[in-house]
Amino acid sequence: MNPLQRTRKLISHALSSSQSRSNDIPPYSPSNTSPSKIHKTGKRMGWSKGSRWNRRQCRRVTILSLPDEVLLDIFEFCLPDIAGLRARAWFKLVHVCQRWRYIVFASPLRLDLRLFCADRTPVRKMLDIWPPLPIEIHYFSVDPQAEDNIIAALKHPNRVRNIWLGRITISLERLVAVMQEPFPELENLFLHIEGTVLVLPNTFLGGSAPRLRSLTLDSIPFPTLPRLLLSSNDLVDLSLDRIPQSGYISPEAMATCISASTRLTNLSIGFISPTSRPDPATRHPPLLTRVVLPALTKFGFHGVSEYLEDLMARTDAPLLRAARITVFNQLVFSIQQLPRFIGHAPALMPFYTASINFDSTYVAFSSKTRSSINEVLQFKIPRIGLEWQVSSVVQICNQLSIVLSSIEVLYIEGFGINESLSRDEAQWLELFQPFTAVQTLRISDNIQSRVLSALRGLSGELATQVLPALEELQLQGYYHAFDNWPFIIARQHSDHPVAVRRGWMW
Repeated sequence: MNPLQRTRKLISHALSSSQSRSNDIPPYSPSNTSPSKIHKTGKRMGWSKGSRWNRRQCRRVTILSLPDEVLLDIFEFCLPDIAGLRARAWFKLVHVCQRWRYIVFASPLRLDLRLFCADRTPVRKMLDIWPPLPIEIHYFSVDPQAEDNIIAALKHPNRVRNIWLGRITISLERLVAVMQEPFPELENLFLHIEGTVLVLPNTFLGGSAPRLRSLTLDSIPFPTLPRLLLSSNDLVDLSLDRIPQSGYISPEAMATCISASTRLTNLSIGFISPTSRPDPATRHPPLLTRVVLPALTKFGFHGVSEYLEDLMARTDAPLLRAARITVFNQLVFSIQQLPRFIGHAPALMPFYTASINFDSTYVAFSSKTRSSINEVLQFKIPRIGLEWQVSSVVQICNQLSIVLSSIEVLYIEGFGINESLSRDEAQWLELFQPFTAVQTLRISDNIQSRVLSALRGLSGELATQVLPALEELQLQGYYHAFDNWPFIIARQHSDHPVAVRRGWMW
């Protein structure tokens, strides 16, 4: 057993037996830790020399005789790193003995002590009996007493460090009324309140949050958010999910407010309705100077393509590593700024593999680089009929053609599709045009009939113009004859023959 394991065992033993020993251990004072005092204490408690019980008690004597600084190091090492668990764990330490309580409360910053307010926590009683430590508010339930407990904790704005309110039924009027004052220590704010209709005013949080590092608003309108963000220079994570129409923020205002967040690493913007879109009369040409987000690594968007265009025209993210984009279904997509935006992020380029997924409820395009494990770009269109999916993907690929020319492996997959998916051979051939470097084409079994019907009849020069670098065609579970296809025959007589491989596993 190494020293760390032995130390943890000693702490665990002390904590588990704290209740049975709390009345026997004398109050802490420097004189109580001398060898003579410890010996007298052991004799009074009935420790017999050489017995098994004596050996156990010797461990207690050893840990009781450790200096305060050593005990403090042990406490810091043993407390969990997770904030919620850490906020609960120190309660056990202070109930072991008076000395441990003194050590713990003498170093609240080093041990990062906090009061954890959660479901069924008697908040008012807890705030009365414990020292004025930072407060964590975590509620993810519909407990009838939650509202009063939350309000009681929020009445200490100078101590509140984190607020997590998710899917709870609370009067937003009461919440806003008590959060009009500044919260100077607030670092993380997560709000998702069911049935919200009230718009957050510009006086929310006193109009500033200088120490805010993470902000998540779900289904909560806050049109004056840009004013708050301009004061949050330490912001790292910003998620605005399912923004209602009453909380619409223009792309210009959004780009301006995040310009001060130079430490922002994660940005997610999502709207609840396609009616949240820029006014065509106020849209302007792309700017020559853009807002640079020097630390941004993840970007997410859910809305109309016009908003995405205007936002990307005003921003650059050179360290971007992943982009997740979902656009509402519309007849015409405009994403001309997307190739420039991802082209300025070296970690996203060049693409090596791409996947096109046709589903009964959505169509999606995703890509990876040669070194990436997860997708670096995902573009998804939900709630789109099968009859429109192929034409929509053609629009996307044509506008991304400048960044698709490096892809060497292309997957085409189908899930839950039926006869409604387009069989237009011209559309499928147009889909393949941007993929000039694809060497391997993999097609799932339930979509092969549509893709192959467009390929197998090609002959002559047309057979070499479509997917000109193709070397291998991989078909999942397809066992029909293919040797007599004009496409295969024409490629065999060219400088770029195609080998066909079949099987259920790729």
